[in-house]
Amino acid sequence: MALAQGSALSPRLRGLALAVLALYLALSAYVLWRAAVLTPYSDEIDWIHRWRELDAYGDWPRYLLAPVNLHRIPLTFGLLALDMQALGGTNLPLIASGALAVGGMALLLGREAARAAPTPLALPAAALAVMLTLMAENILDAATPICVNYTHGAVFAVLAMVLAEGAAGDGFSLRRAAALLVAMVAALGDAAALAVWPVLAIGAVRRRDWIWLTAVLVAGGVFVGLYASGQGGQTRSSTHGALQDPVGAVRLALNYLLLPWTRLSLGLAWIGGLVIALAGLAAVVLRGRRQASRAERIACSLILFSLGTAAMAGLGRSGQPDALNVPLRYSVLLAPLHVGLLMLALPYASELWRANRGLAQALVAGVLLLAAAQNGVMAMKVIRASDIVRNILTDFREGRRTPEMLGFVHPDLAYAERVYAGLRQDGLFQHELHLKPGTSAR
Repeated sequence: MALAQGSALSPRLRGLALAVLALYLALSAYVLWRAAVLTPYSDEIDWIHRWRELDAYGDWPRYLLAPVNLHRIPLTFGLLALDMQALGGTNLPLIASGALAVGGMALLLGREAARAAPTPLALPAAALAVMLTLMAENILDAATPICVNYTHGAVFAVLAMVLAEGAAGDGFSLRRAAALLVAMVAALGDAAALAVWPVLAIGAVRRRDWIWLTAVLVAGGVFVGLYASGQGGQTRSSTHGALQDPVGAVRLALNYLLLPWTRLSLGLAWIGGLVIALAGLAAVVLRGRRQASRAERIACSLILFSLGTAAMAGLGRSGQPDALNVPLRYSVLLAPLHVGLLMLALPYASELWRANRGLAQALVAGVLLLAAAQNGVMAMKVIRASDIVRNILTDFREGRRTPEMLGFVHPDLAYAERVYAGLRQDGLFQHELHLKPGTSAR
């Protein structure tokens, strides 16, 4: 895919790309630090009770693998146990794991975008892929202990797809065996990563690779069956809303696809989501043919994975209060789609580069600057939202009570009080990075 000699990236544009990427990475690190909330709240209060039962009864399999809202997240629970038993309760292991997961996904997607790009566009393509992955709302997942499971699932799902679709030739191989194992690990990070199994199967069908398809169906069928065992009642309950209101479920899935910009207009977000869904499906149909290149196969898999998680959200969240206001925490699961579309757009950028190099370089510079600017706006919103949560928790610990605490701290405030009292007595989770002026962690 190399372009003609003499069409290399200009030193000025290369310097701009490197400078924008460096500033973006610095901002991402700052957002991680400023958005981190070390005090347990919401679901983590229940997780702590789960750990105390482990401490009392020593039932490790139940502690690690018992489902939570259809999710089995032993990666999260293992890190929480390590933190409470060995580190005195800090939430730092969970936050560090989230940062490593998002950073690892950025490296994977940046590498694949660079490999998909013509030579002069490799650096800007990699930089933009990294920037799309490290948007502030995705960093927020890493900084929020109750959301790091989404980062765990996402990074391993991406790795599984890269391993499977990046393999040379057909049939079963050591690389593809690793892809199956990584796909299992992904779902043990977060249930949304189960969407990777149909993606692997579709990839095998697309290539008419029946040996690989058989391996995916057998391994995936056994694993998903074990994962879902004992959750029949929860599954029926979670899909009840979608069955009762299928149009609402579709709108929810479309709102999901517009993340992180959904809240600009909850009523109209489905239109933008529909555009993204149609663009993604068209890209897969047109560019995912049997003879597709390695880059095209990986890009199509990335797009299908995010579309699959949108369908899962439509099925699982429909019928909940304010369902169309899709939580920002799911945004990290859309990074594969964004980068997949970027990878498939690169050949068109190559054509523009050949036709008008000056215009192409101006467009590249504009896209990089626009991505950085919108992330700056997102970063301010993310930091402000984390400050609100942190201040509500501080007020709660100091004895003040407000109705909003039912949504932020825990639905049962008396129960939360008892948990906090126990943590204070044991000296666990007694530190916070950022506090309101005039307050102190107690």
